[in-house]
Amino acid sequence: MGVVENPRRDEAGDTQHGVIHLVTAAVLFSGLSVLAKLVGARIPLPEVILVRSLVTVAFARGTLARGDIPVWGTRRTMLALRGLFGFAALVCYFYGLMHLPIADAIVIHYIHPVFTLLLAALVLGEALDRRETVFIFGCFAGVVLVTQPPLLFGAAAADSDPFALAVALLGALIAAGVYVMIRELRSTEHPARVVFYNALVAALLSAPWAWSTWVPPDAFEWTMLLTIGVCTFLHQQSMTLGLHQVRAGRATALGYVQVLLAMLAGIWLFAEDVNLVAWIGATVLAISAALLATNRHSGATAAPRS
Repeated sequence: MGVVENPRRDEAGDTQHGVIHLVTAAVLFSGLSVLAKLVGARIPLPEVILVRSLVTVAFARGTLARGDIPVWGTRRTMLALRGLFGFAALVCYFYGLMHLPIADAIVIHYIHPVFTLLLAALVLGEALDRRETVFIFGCFAGVVLVTQPPLLFGAAAADSDPFALAVALLGALIAAGVYVMIRELRSTEHPARVVFYNALVAALLSAPWAWSTWVPPDAFEWTMLLTIGVCTFLHQQSMTLGLHQVRAGRATALGYVQVLLAMLAGIWLFAEDVNLVAWIGATVLAISAALLATNRHSGATAAPRS
């Protein structure tokens, strides 16, 4: 359906480069999450989303200009929908965080690689690989043990808000759709263009919301917000490049590394206690993610559609 603007290398090399991009994206996301938690003590969420989106728009636009790449692309409707669905998934995720125990919200959100695996098989024709599927469920089991959600471990399960649970689950499903869309767009759209559209849509949608709750940041908070924006651009760029090169189910499951990094950040930066079950889960998660990253039996990148 067009010519890819960045030439493809051999498929095995693509996959290994893609894994590196995806692990880099996980590290960047963990870093920007810590920064967002720190600045979010006083700055409202829509303001954080707006500033980070505007910074990402600027960097993505600059990347396209340096490469003399057209901004608007050939599949504009799908690019815009990727941005819209990405924003919707983000809102659903944060709604879940606000109305559910944080562990429940995280576990529900991280169902999305399983949804992605199924959607990629149905929509993209990416065949399910048995070993790959085992590693993905191993990662998910590790996440459950690390977060120990009350919904599954008994405590306060009866108090969970059914509507919030439904919204969080919808967010996970939408996120899976976003990853499949990015994967589909790889045949015609440059990664920086996909990032540009996503950030532009998020900026347009969050601007009225941010305006209604605006809190003037001080100099330190502006530094934090701009740093979050830079990290967001680098994260989005790395994630999109990874999804251009690695099968969707495997690619999104590598994001489970974020949970492991978040746990370590909680210990080092916020002095959070971690029990034995969480350490067991972290071990299961680390081993499963490592095997997933080095699994050479997974299918090769699907050929671009014509």
